[in-house]
Amino acid sequence: MSSRRLIVFAVGSPYAWDVVESVRRTGADPVCVDNLGGADPRLPGLTRTAPAGPFVLGLSSAEHRPAAARAAREAGLDEPTVLVDPTSAVASTATLGHGTYVNAGAVVASHAALGCHVNVNRSVSLGHDNEIGFAASFGPGAVTAGGVRVGAAAFVGAGSTVLPDVSVGPGAVVGAGAVVTKDVAAGDVVVGNPARVVRTRAVEEQRCPHC
Repeated sequence: MSSRRLIVFAVGSPYAWDVVESVRRTGADPVCVDNLGGADPRLPGLTRTAPAGPFVLGLSSAEHRPAAARAAREAGLDEPTVLVDPTSAVASTATLGHGTYVNAGAVVASHAALGCHVNVNRSVSLGHDNEIGFAASFGPGAVTAGGVRVGAAAFVGAGSTVLPDVSVGPGAVVGAGAVVTKDVAAGDVVVGNPARVVRTRAVEEQRCPHC
């Protein structure tokens, strides 16, 4: 067993297993904190009480990651750490905010700047000079071209593509497989190729509780 452990907080969804596997691939021992109850009992080190130490979030939802980050802080966890799966490729010039998770097979290109608690799912490709806001999340296989900006708590769905220099506003949702050719306003939900707005959601300002 490794003498190094990493806490995985908020593990109520099956996505927690992705995070656990990445923790293990880095050579650390995962300790899973089920803050709401009902998590998979097979998760390693499962507990309801958060121990002290470095942690990452165990859920992928852009909608719920800000709340989970706040709950972690309230539970006494104040050491958010970056977790990068060893099978991913992160450019030496990229910057990753604390609490960011880069899942297996993902690519983060040169000079990309990821904010705190960002979730980069399996096989995602983030282009050069991307700017990604707090707690934004990307579904498996999403692709962003160069110069893309994604706001806080926005979600870019599985298999979608965002074209160069396009902005996706805070709290916006890009549906699976969509091709985004123009800016998406805060709270807009877009689908299709080319992506079109199907509805708009109310958006609250989101800030990292650990900054």
